[in-house]
Amino acid sequence: MPKAKKVLHVIDSLDLGGAQTFLLDLVRHHDRSRYLPEVAAMHGRGVYAKAFEDVGVPVHSLSPGKFPPLYIPNFWRLMKKGGYDILHFHLFGANLCAKPLAIMAEHPAIIVHDQCNDASRENNPLLLAADAFWNRQSDRVIAVSESTRRYLLDREDLDDSKVTTIPNGINTELFRPATPEQKRLAKLSLSLSPESFVIGGVGRLVKQKNFSLFLQVAEAVLRANPRVEFVIAGTGPLESQLRADAERLGIYGHVRFLGHVSDRVGLYHALDALLLTSDFEGTPMTLLEALGSCIPVAASAVDGIAEVCTHGKNALLSLPGESGDFKDSLCRLIDSAALREHLGAEGRRTVMERYDIDGITREVEGIYGEILKISES
Repeated sequence: MPKAKKVLHVIDSLDLGGAQTFLLDLVRHHDRSRYLPEVAAMHGRGVYAKAFEDVGVPVHSLSPGKFPPLYIPNFWRLMKKGGYDILHFHLFGANLCAKPLAIMAEHPAIIVHDQCNDASRENNPLLLAADAFWNRQSDRVIAVSESTRRYLLDREDLDDSKVTTIPNGINTELFRPATPEQKRLAKLSLSLSPESFVIGGVGRLVKQKNFSLFLQVAEAVLRANPRVEFVIAGTGPLESQLRADAERLGIYGHVRFLGHVSDRVGLYHALDALLLTSDFEGTPMTLLEALGSCIPVAASAVDGIAEVCTHGKNALLSLPGESGDFKDSLCRLIDSAALREHLGAEGRRTVMERYDIDGITREVEGIYGEILKISES
């Protein structure tokens, strides 16, 4: 039997985020007889480090913090000593700081994972040019949505054959519908009333996710349905501002900030609907997890969300930024159990057919095989 290949996944950090969640699922499902994964975080260990170690994946923290940039010499040493057959880069910092070192070292198998059409590139021509330059030197770029792929082809002028679309995926055995008793206990565990209708937002508290709009929609819904409860699960730099916004809108007592929730399965069991107000996305993990859990979704009709969801079939979609549309969608969900049941069932069917992590992992490993075959020829 051929010797298993060593894969080093390099990522900005192991803090809360969709890319980290996907990477954890990916390494869990790697065929360990063929690929042996390790993870290198550019700075810190983050909330996910122990989860990787618990599934037998070594974690390397390359620097205590972003400054000073000790991750640069430490990554070079790790790359040179580790004997890795494949280097797989995730998120912008790893792509911009560590990937160029791998290219300069002429590593034979360099793969990039691009999660979305992020504004940091689009609003900064120098960053866009740098990202494009180093992406052209990579062996393959994986885009998590067709819109992300089109962005790379159109804005970074990458060769069509270099970019492959492979969406994110989830463990559909883990994220599944809750029984009535599981839902009751999940709500109680978060100090929520079992009888309340709970609408949740899940994700990093950053500008992209537009939780300011989430709060505006919550205020409008609560005026018509005062017994609804809203929760926000996640952490990030905008948390203080969002808490102040909720206070200013007079809804602080009706919107719970949960922080980081480690029991993501239990979190979705506690929800009756998911509200996703992002301005742009790749293939958001929270969307897939909610759909897999049969939670009806009201979301922005942007990028990868619109590739996963069809309005009225498996979700209710709104134009980004349109608080009135989101409010109407949520009121429809509150009022109609039949609509919730239909969207939940179709959402789970979508994820089962197209976004199960086993199939997604095999696609990623197929890319590994192609690149290794070329490098060894």
